[in-house]
Amino acid sequence: MAVITRNPREILIREKGGRETKEALLAGPAAGCNRFTIRRISLGPDGCTARTSFDRTTAYFIHRGRVALSHHDGELDLLSPGDTVIVHPDEAHHLHNIDKTEVVLIKVAPQ
Repeated sequence: MAVITRNPREILIREKGGRETKEALLAGPAAGCNRFTIRRISLGPDGCTARTSFDRTTAYFIHRGRVALSHHDGELDLLSPGDTVIVHPDEAHHLHNIDKTEVVLIKVAPQ
């Protein structure tokens, strides 16, 4: 049976190294989605996620705004609406809003 989630609660994320980051859980185990989670991440102007790495492949879809993806080796990729980036396991990275307005992206990660 299909599960619908509506109006997820957005919370301010306070991670060391992150700024102006809000996150909302759109789907996950509590909603019957046992294989992956889907989150909406909002980055305020000059906002960024903390530098992190995951033990599994993670995907980000850029919905609104432009971000710079900083890789573990210092390389930068500029991402625009409609772009998707796949981050491989154990690859340290962070995302930085390069727009003057809020950026919205979708993060999909396996459980």
